[in-house]
Amino acid sequence: MEIITLEEEIRVGVAFDNRKVIPLWFRWKNRYYKVESVNFTWDSDQGTAKLRHYAVTTDGANTYELCFNAHTLEWTLNTISSE
Repeated sequence: MEIITLEEEIRVGVAFDNRKVIPLWFRWKNRYYKVESVNFTWDSDQGTAKLRHYAVTTDGANTYELCFNAHTLEWTLNTISSE
């Protein structure tokens, strides 16, 4: 498995369901990726900022780690994992 670390800003389209945020798509380097499934979520802290991480699959081959910073309201693409 190869893991690429990026931490690049992205745009994310989300839905809200029962107080949960569900990523539907993200745009990275002017390309749109449709989220097929959210595999795992977890929380972490960065100083005083609360971060919410999402491991998502778009094409069945790669897993992307999307991260939402609740303090700045920004999204980043942190890692790409490929098999």
